[in-house]
Amino acid sequence: MRIEIRDPGKKAARCGAYVTFAREAAKGKKAVALAADEVREAAERALSPSGGADGSLSTASLGEHGPAHRLYQFGVGEAESLSPRKARTLLRSVVKTLGKNGERSAIVDFPFSVERMDASESREFVLRSLFLSAYAFDRYKSEKKKGERNGLDLVRVNGGRGPWEDVPARAAGLEMLEAAAIARVAALVRDVGNKPSSDLVPRQFAEWARKEGKSRDLIVKVLGRKEIEKERMGGLLAVSRGAEEEPRFVVMEYRGGPKGEPPVALVGKGVTFDSGGISIKPAEKMGEMKWDMMGAATVVGIVLAAADLGLPVNLVALAPLTENLPSGSAYKPGDIVRFRNGKTAEIDNTDAEGRVILADALDYAGAWKPSVILDFATLTGAAIVAVGFEAAVVFSPDDSLVAGLVAAGERTDERLWRLPLWDEYRDNIKSDWADMKNTGGRWGGAIHGAIFLKEFVPAGTPWAHLDIAPTANYDGERAGYPAGATAFGVALTLRWLRDRTALKKAADGPH
Repeated sequence: MRIEIRDPGKKAARCGAYVTFAREAAKGKKAVALAADEVREAAERALSPSGGADGSLSTASLGEHGPAHRLYQFGVGEAESLSPRKARTLLRSVVKTLGKNGERSAIVDFPFSVERMDASESREFVLRSLFLSAYAFDRYKSEKKKGERNGLDLVRVNGGRGPWEDVPARAAGLEMLEAAAIARVAALVRDVGNKPSSDLVPRQFAEWARKEGKSRDLIVKVLGRKEIEKERMGGLLAVSRGAEEEPRFVVMEYRGGPKGEPPVALVGKGVTFDSGGISIKPAEKMGEMKWDMMGAATVVGIVLAAADLGLPVNLVALAPLTENLPSGSAYKPGDIVRFRNGKTAEIDNTDAEGRVILADALDYAGAWKPSVILDFATLTGAAIVAVGFEAAVVFSPDDSLVAGLVAAGERTDERLWRLPLWDEYRDNIKSDWADMKNTGGRWGGAIHGAIFLKEFVPAGTPWAHLDIAPTANYDGERAGYPAGATAFGVALTLRWLRDRTALKKAADGPH
């Protein structure tokens, strides 16, 4: 789907549909059509009996000389502004409705500000949501419904309205290209996440990362078993023992910042299928464990998008990749694993494998002397128990780092909630036989995972752990997302990187 920013004052080919919105009025009063002047009269006539009630839809013809053939008017309830969730849900509904009705082109007149965002951020959010609103993962469907069409080919967003008020056409066009770049990578991350594990074993993920990285002239290195052994990554080797497929470790570098400036290191959990190993999971919904590699997909996606945007930053993504399967050679409860940094852990539960492979990756990140380390992982079901599906969980001993990440997440609608990382929790992962255990009991499970990871962060390096288990994928349509992978974390981190760059530039002052 192509998106353009439309200048209503310039003549252009007619579209099939013109989308407007209506607001529900107080009881006993008429609903308000929020349409632009060029279609206001038709929009007023088209108000449905339910007015602007949430979910209401009315249609009308725009005649021979209108900017489009048909008017579609969607109700948005009483709100003056829209929450990000409501805006995303509404835009997905718009695109799906038009596609179902056979429309191929549309003008969208979006007059709303989006809560928690300034005008620029609102524009990016709306455009990104529009690009992704038609997303579907259907490559494994052998047949399409008879006569099914592909949906919209072109959307023209009205300039001069809502967050586009007073925005020059050239600037709006450049913003559209940036939003498109982020959305394309988000769709790519969703695609790789939604693949069945039979088509995404570690070597296939590594091949995908190498191909995408090389197409952008990035530095991509893939470590095989021998190189992993040479690096003494005992955690990754232990978890991979039960699988026939060998582990991989992806290193992807983007050098867009000043030469010699320490990079931001992004570490992502890449378990391409997690059965739980010897501590096997219940059969129900085990198939969802194909998404246990979304941390790895996220960090690769962030670097790809940063390259596409030309961000003036240095980044390195590190992705340990393995399956976690039971077999005669699998690692077992009671085993003691020695990691790259020399520390040891008693394996209390083989299903707490994410932290075991991330431990080596966090230590390995120290080779770049990074300015910051962020790790992303679908680490614990306990994070979902703690916050539900509305936010991911963030841990860090660094208050300013957390503040920056949380602020970025509020403005991209990839929200984070901080949980404690107090030293007292360290007692819960003590072991009689090793330096620590890989679990700390039933209560506070997400915290214990973060406490474990903290043991492997290079000394003095700012670090945050993002447990994205609550938001990395959904098992059905939710909050404007389709079923499957969400690419949560990509937009958030790009916003944080841009914020960080702006702060650094301001601190450095004019040259």
